[in-house]
Amino acid sequence: MSAGRSTRSLLARAGLSVLGGILAWATLTYVSFWQVRLHGARLSRRFPGWLVPKPFRVLPPPESEYVGVWSVPPETARDRLIEEHGFNQMIRAYLHAYERKGTVLYEVASCSYRPGGTFGRWQLHVRLFPTPDGKTDVWCHWELNPNVAPIAHLRQEGYDPEGGERRLRELLEDVTFERTGDAMA
Repeated sequence: MSAGRSTRSLLARAGLSVLGGILAWATLTYVSFWQVRLHGARLSRRFPGWLVPKPFRVLPPPESEYVGVWSVPPETARDRLIEEHGFNQMIRAYLHAYERKGTVLYEVASCSYRPGGTFGRWQLHVRLFPTPDGKTDVWCHWELNPNVAPIAHLRQEGYDPEGGERRLRELLEDVTFERTGDAMA
């Protein structure tokens, strides 16, 4: 009798594992990381900051990271980064949004380019935001890869917005970024 219960228990756990795998596959296939992050940011902004743990708070992007406006829609910019330049979408990064003329603009992509691969020491982190006129605000920085140096990454050791912009412009040599006076105006 004990063997029967053990077999049923094993089959139940195996079934749950398979079901979990199918659910994870379906989620990753039909729901993009940026959509998960966007909904998370919108939810997080509904609560007072003191109630939300820092990793889940919505922050404005640092002014020093502003590159300019890319004259394509965010979907096109995101697709080009990923498909043409080897960027990957990031799920594990602070959520960002800012207000422009009374409208909250939420990040619609948080992508990394790691020249040394997933476990390379450095990464170029690029964030994309929609503009009210359908173009894309671009923000970026060069930093240590959190997969390799998580504590140093959080301490912002090696954090370099200017180096990030230089590397992004080198990667996207065919793109011109229109620079506005105040990124968040």
